[in-house]
Amino acid sequence: MAEVKPSHSIIGTTLAQDVYNEYGLLLLPAGAVLHLSDIRLLEAHHIQAVHVTSASEAPKPPLPILHWNEAEAAREYIAAVKETEHLFKQIATGSVPPLHQFNSTFYPLLDQVLQRMGFLRFLYIKEGTENYTYRHSLNVGIVAALIGKIVGRPQDEIYRLGQAGLLHDVGKMMIPDEILSKPDRLSDEEYEIMKLHTLYGSELLLSMEDADEWIARCALMHHERLDGSGYPHGCQKEGIPLECQIISVADVFDAICTDRVYRRGTSPFHAANVLRELACQGQLNPLIVSRFIQYIILLYVGSQALLSNGDHVEIIMIHTDEPMRPLVRRGDEFLDLREHRALTITRMIS
Repeated sequence: MAEVKPSHSIIGTTLAQDVYNEYGLLLLPAGAVLHLSDIRLLEAHHIQAVHVTSASEAPKPPLPILHWNEAEAAREYIAAVKETEHLFKQIATGSVPPLHQFNSTFYPLLDQVLQRMGFLRFLYIKEGTENYTYRHSLNVGIVAALIGKIVGRPQDEIYRLGQAGLLHDVGKMMIPDEILSKPDRLSDEEYEIMKLHTLYGSELLLSMEDADEWIARCALMHHERLDGSGYPHGCQKEGIPLECQIISVADVFDAICTDRVYRRGTSPFHAANVLRELACQGQLNPLIVSRFIQYIILLYVGSQALLSNGDHVEIIMIHTDEPMRPLVRRGDEFLDLREHRALTITRMIS
């Protein structure tokens, strides 16, 4: 086993030890055969050295963490979406399950997400509007837990944030389907009805067996904004608990990235830019947003993306001054998106 600096010279070698980033999230597992995209990922996370096996050592079989089986990942995720749908539909018919029942499929998935650096990348290459409400709920739970880990919340709170994110929109089960699934912009009257889902959600969660006021509060306040422009009560700054602020960031991020009935989702780079704008406007917590943007942007180094002109590119390097406008490679040509302002990353692709 040898300790070496990440560089092109170790492409094709095998990692001897797991590699973690500063947040404790696994970047690459022991046994992974290193590719060019892995070297870029390690460099983006400022990993100074890794351990690789020597030629005489038998390589370990690679673990399915970053270079995982995408079909297997899809099965795990879809199973969790279906279980979420099943439980939410019980609520819609008036049968409210106990709170702990929502954890049976979600927590095992969350265990994997908190270790697999690549899972979030998988989420945002999935297209289509099918099961949007349930996918959005699951995604917000995943993203909220990740944000909790990134900003250094305790382990028990990280899982609680995941559960709160999963259930933040449960009140939508009480909203008429013709409003929930409307393919056009809601009228003012319909929007007022839609806004009631925060109140309904809080009431539902408080009525559950083993109810948790902390989680109910997140459902009630995830549309509140620090400048008082949110709903249902127009709370401001200190009046909005940190956990609710985290759910808000996760909710906005996923709503932008995921396909909806009335518009197509866009890239995490676009979503990160919107989060930054909302933080600058005083609506979202800038500390949460900046830490999350730093994480989410670095995650996509080495990934494939689609530009606004239709070109396929690979993300090569993230700039510290404008992380949402990275250096990309188009064939043999390198494009610095800071110098090509008309071009943006519109979607991530597999």
